[in-house]
Amino acid sequence: MKKMIMVTLILTNGLCGFAQVTIEECQRRAQEHYPLVKQYVQIEEAEVSRLANTGKGYLPQVKISGNASYRSEVTRLPFDASQWGIPGLDIPALSKDQYALSLDALQVLWDGGEIKSGKESVRTAAQVEKRRVAVGLYALYQQVNTAFFGVLLADAGLHQNKLLQEELARNYQRVQACVQHGISEETDLHVVRVEQLKAEQHATELAGVRAACIAILANLTGMEADETTDFVRPVLLPTVATSVSRPELSLYDAQIKNYEAENALVTAGLFPKFALFATGGYGKPGLNMLENRFAPYYIVGMKFEWNIGRFYTLKNRRKLIRNHIGQTEIQRELFLFNTRLDMIRKNKEIKQCAEQLKYDDEIIRLKTAIRKASEAKMTNGVLSVTELMRDLHAEQMAIQDKIRHEIAYMQALYDLKFTAGHTNE
Repeated sequence: MKKMIMVTLILTNGLCGFAQVTIEECQRRAQEHYPLVKQYVQIEEAEVSRLANTGKGYLPQVKISGNASYRSEVTRLPFDASQWGIPGLDIPALSKDQYALSLDALQVLWDGGEIKSGKESVRTAAQVEKRRVAVGLYALYQQVNTAFFGVLLADAGLHQNKLLQEELARNYQRVQACVQHGISEETDLHVVRVEQLKAEQHATELAGVRAACIAILANLTGMEADETTDFVRPVLLPTVATSVSRPELSLYDAQIKNYEAENALVTAGLFPKFALFATGGYGKPGLNMLENRFAPYYIVGMKFEWNIGRFYTLKNRRKLIRNHIGQTEIQRELFLFNTRLDMIRKNKEIKQCAEQLKYDDEIIRLKTAIRKASEAKMTNGVLSVTELMRDLHAEQMAIQDKIRHEIAYMQALYDLKFTAGHTNE
């Protein structure tokens, strides 16, 4: 039982240490981890608050006001009522100190659709902000692609470097045997040793590049990765993208809709407004100005309001809105133009990489045959070690070229998907 537990723990740790990571997972994690994604919540909360505030325009608007004043003169009758001699005719003069406290209520009956248009303007403005966030998040795909394929290139380079060091070790033993038999000189061992040191130096450089790319991915995605993490090389079928589906296009559409909502709001502001109003108060004097005492009062009625002054600026305001819409449409056309040009370049790059890959295997096969022949000649004392190292270096360069072409081909396919906006396909 103890042995079974130990084996299980070892296997579990091994699986955890050699976790496999795909580029799609990195892209998804980056979208979830990037701080900008938090703005979605902020935008939605702000939209709800603005819609609620705009909708409160349908509620009765209540205002409490009051004043106390002292006047240097008040309205008086132009005659003395006591001179008329009429019993009970006593009209008191108003006090110079006057007071009023009132409650005013206004209920909108029809506002020309201004509140409704205001709500639509709030919604379209929120959509514009969300689309801007989506554009910012989409840029992460390119950063993830660059870092991920940087890791793959370093991994392939490290794997080939390991094979090179093994090959150099075999050649070192072969040259050492030749030295012992008097076929080669001691300096020939130094030549091989120099190549071994160069290979080790290059391995250190590749490991540093890999660590840097992994650190970038870790910051972008929030994933934990180290030298044991297995980054899976994607398998892609060559595709030719023709349509553009970038989030920038949705941003332009949202901006145009926002301008159209703004135009509808301008139109709604041209109509007259109808509302009911009620005022209740208590003051001295009340509504009866001839009674110099505190008294309650109320007024109810219907109110009509039409701001004709908005017609003065109507033409210019609509002209500005049309101008903004036109600018946005031009920006969209320019974006599509540049994006299609970029897609043409990416498709050409993919085709070029595919053409290069056709020759890599044959070049490597021939370079390997030359290197093996050189090894045989060196063993027989016909070829110098320096010439053997030259042929070995040529073989390695051919292998490295194939590795670069393969990674460049895969990266070009993903770059094309990013440029066209087909990252989810």
